Amino acid sequence: GTEATPAIWGFAAACEAISATLKEDIAAVIAQLNTLPAGTPVMVDVKNSKGAFFYSSTVNSKRDGKINTVAMDQLIDYLRTSNTYAIARLPALRDYHFGLNSTTNGLFVASGRYLWADDDYCYWLDPTKEGTLMHLVQIVSELKSLGFDEVVFTQFTIPESEKVVFNADRRQAISDAAQAIVSACATESFLVSYATEDVTFPMPVDRSRLYLL
Repeated sequence: GTEATPAIWGFAAACEAISATLKEDIAAVIAQLNTLPAGTPVMVDVKNSKGAFFYSSTVNSKRDGKINTVAMDQLIDYLRTSNTYAIARLPALRDYHFGLNSTTNGLFVASGRYLWADDDYCYWLDPTKEGTLMHLVQIVSELKSLGFDEVVFTQFTIPESEKVVFNADRRQAISDAAQAIVSACATESFLVSYATEDVTFPMPVDRSRLYLL
């Protein structure tokens, strides 16, 4: 069933340390993980809001040059065979690369001629568009195939800006999209969850968690 979790457990600091070490010594990271008790949750950021993946994704070829992709692939391979509970975290509707290359699935400004961008010049996706949902389902399916036990989406919202053209009910659109992804991807052994500061986030029914930031 649906669960609410007040924080992403207690390993955020450890994850930051591992992330820093990952750039230089994957063996040291794996050695740290080997000391964890069986079943310990380990969260890994796998993509940024610019649309760049940190591992060798087949969804698109966009990579973050600051991340050692080979090391990330090794870490994911380790998590697949370890006794940890592996969680992949990534931004959902804030995606510059996909928005730029699939403009029909983005949010537009009032004129309808240009995609809306936030203060960091990042595009956001329209959760009511089939292309948006297919893209997110494709990512989740890939992460599931790589051995993750859970995917946590951040930035699963529609920006509250007067410049954004969105005529549908925002809350209903988010609710429908979140449920659609859970229904398509979640199973008894795999969760699709959401992280947000909004305590009223419309949670999907069944295999999903809410992480309050």
